[in-house]
Amino acid sequence: MTIPKFLFHYYEFDNGPFRNITEYGLEEAESVQSQISEGFNSKRPKNYIDLRFSLENRIKEQFILKGGKPNRNDPFYFTLGECNWAKSWYVNPGVIKIPLTDFKPDQISFTYPDSMISFQFYDEPKLATYRKNCNGQVFLLSEINNLIGEYGLPTEEKSQTQESSKYDKYVEAQVWDDEIINEYKNKA
Repeated sequence: MTIPKFLFHYYEFDNGPFRNITEYGLEEAESVQSQISEGFNSKRPKNYIDLRFSLENRIKEQFILKGGKPNRNDPFYFTLGECNWAKSWYVNPGVIKIPLTDFKPDQISFTYPDSMISFQFYDEPKLATYRKNCNGQVFLLSEINNLIGEYGLPTEEKSQTQESSKYDKYVEAQVWDDEIINEYKNKA
């Protein structure tokens, strides 16, 4: 299986790229979430912000234990390869495509699939139908070939036709590096 050579960052075009709802703390995150009234992101559960903060801490802890060296507290989110479904999250979607080779291996982590889904499947016994052994784990760039080799690359088609893969829309990448983000933000 060929691993995608690019990471894709989807965002609300009018707000600009590389914004993380948790970047400025709990109060600001709640304020931002309360203002989202359209698109997929407007349908988040009431406890989403608490879940997001908790999850980012878990991901960061696992990443550091595996040798990751984040230079920021919260990550920027990408998909490994293109994911047209991610555009539905936004009213006016924008996308930035960055070669995977531009990232430092010790500042990028991955979850299979989306981190919220992966950890919910791991944590919730009632979701065992969809659980895979890779859920609730963080992976390094050096582990991606084996991960995709074992589970395949999630696709929108597969998620629509296979019940066991219905939530597997993409592999999520978490970028923990301001330097590469600032470089691409200036190009946007």
